[in-house]
Amino acid sequence: MKKLLFLFAFLPVLLFAEVPPCPLSMPVVYDLTGAIDEGYSVVAVVTDQAEISEFSFDSETDYLTLLTDAAFYYALCQDSAGHQQFLYMGPQEVGGGVAIQELRPLPSSLGEGAKAAGKGALISLGTGTGIFLVALAADPGDGWTAIAGLIIGGVVAYFGIIVSAAWGIVKGVQVSMQNQREVARRQQSVGYGSSSSTFVVTPVDREIVPTEYLEKLDPTI
Repeated sequence: MKKLLFLFAFLPVLLFAEVPPCPLSMPVVYDLTGAIDEGYSVVAVVTDQAEISEFSFDSETDYLTLLTDAAFYYALCQDSAGHQQFLYMGPQEVGGGVAIQELRPLPSSLGEGAKAAGKGALISLGTGTGIFLVALAADPGDGWTAIAGLIIGGVVAYFGIIVSAAWGIVKGVQVSMQNQREVARRQQSVGYGSSSSTFVVTPVDREIVPTEYLEKLDPTI
């Protein structure tokens, strides 16, 4: 019984303990509209340190999300027939190029909804546990006060979790609608896809790509 009470006493602390920050940096999204040929997709990206960069590419919007920090990148693009195209992305050192727009990543509606629901559920569970512990401490010895506290705490936690889940759904819908409005705003923006950024993407010939990068992009060489 003492072990059980010990766990209950430290449950709120464990629930609200902070998780150490993730060592990965936030992703950076670039709009490649006008820089990549139609029908091509990014299949590999290498950093200035000749390391393969994690990325995702949306062929519908030509958005490239880079997950590895670097001074510059080389990218390998291919079409369905296997034809290749190479891109340089970084400071304008290769010469020429189409300036690309750096965009703030949009929040995930699912992630934001789950975060809101989870936070509310933790608060509800912590409150219910607190009610039970207070009732347990105030129990004169007959056990009825502790039982009443357990019932009330359970009811508070139960309905709190239900309300939190509903709020999570509402929050997710709100974020989804905000994302749609933001995408529409970006597409209608005067500077959308213009040369307002100093970061450029430049198509380059295969021969221009340094060997150490080329070998990482295309191991078949």
